[in-house]
Amino acid sequence: MKARELLKFEFISQVSIGTAEGLAEAFFEVIATRLGASTFLIGLIGSAAYVSNILSPLWARLSNRAGAKRPVIGSLLLASVFLITGALFKNPLIFALFVFFYFIAYGVREVLYPAIVERVYEDPSVLSHSEVAFTIAYTIATLIAGYIMDLWSYRVTFAIAALLLVVAALSRIPFPDAREDEEKTDVLEAIKSDRTLQMMVALFMISGTGMLMMLPAIPILEVRHLNLSNTQIGLALAVESVSYALFVELWGKSISRPSHVVRVFQAGFLAIGGMAVVYYLSRSFYPVLLASFLCGVGGSAVSIGWQVFAMSVPDYRTEELSALHLTTCGIRGLYAPLLGSLVIELFGVRADFVIAGSLVLISALLAERIKKSVRESFEL
Repeated sequence: MKARELLKFEFISQVSIGTAEGLAEAFFEVIATRLGASTFLIGLIGSAAYVSNILSPLWARLSNRAGAKRPVIGSLLLASVFLITGALFKNPLIFALFVFFYFIAYGVREVLYPAIVERVYEDPSVLSHSEVAFTIAYTIATLIAGYIMDLWSYRVTFAIAALLLVVAALSRIPFPDAREDEEKTDVLEAIKSDRTLQMMVALFMISGTGMLMMLPAIPILEVRHLNLSNTQIGLALAVESVSYALFVELWGKSISRPSHVVRVFQAGFLAIGGMAVVYYLSRSFYPVLLASFLCGVGGSAVSIGWQVFAMSVPDYRTEELSALHLTTCGIRGLYAPLLGSLVIELFGVRADFVIAGSLVLISALLAERIKKSVRESFEL
């Protein structure tokens, strides 16, 4: 089947996944908070998506043998099983365990999806277009999900989300395996001597630590301090996803070479730092909407920036660079959300935003030193 004919299946898959995430994954920490989870457990749930990324190199190497198609289909089917099973339990600890299982399965798709786009379509713009389709679906889902949860139960939205993940998996069947025959440098070996990649990883270790430290603080502030309903939280998530969709297109069009990625990262760090300031000052629902908007701006910059970088550097395989980024996310996930929980326990939820936001803003300044190195390594 030709790449152009596969676009309709791409659309079905992305819309299904976006809707599923908006109905369930977006509310994991909120549901755990309402189930009575401790600050520590909320931090663990926030870190689950990132800790599972430590397995990213395994998924990247698996694609060498099995291609990208079958692992992605299997991961979506497994994720749907863990999602519906976790919704059956009201014990916050058991709920957290199935959230962790869900992210381990779902993490396979996170690593291999950019490689599918590169090899099937050979056009990086498809990535940003698919992100928009995903985000529109996610936005509508979060708006509906909060209302359904307040009216009936989160179990209803989780069940619908699990079914949609099955639809997303089945829509991948027409795709080719998207194997790559060309031998390229193993990025996990190259990083030992590649100074530019080392600097990129160090930059994200600092900024990412700040970002992940805020994961437990956001639901605790919204649920326990501001007393927001699920409907209000859903609206805030929808605002975030709208800004994400708007800016992911902008960032995608502004990157024509690897060095431009660093500029996009800087803009994203400034937005996330601004988000932390707004959350710190929030005393009602409306400032949360502004914080959510800034979160979408910053999150889109980091997400699309690294994906385009992974696809545009010719010396390394796309999934290897994706795995590098996700693995370092996993390392940060081992400690950063728990560090945020510790700060909350010792100094309060607002102090966490001050410390975490400072790390992100410092990273925006440090990124200036990387531009020249990226240009010299990957463009000249």
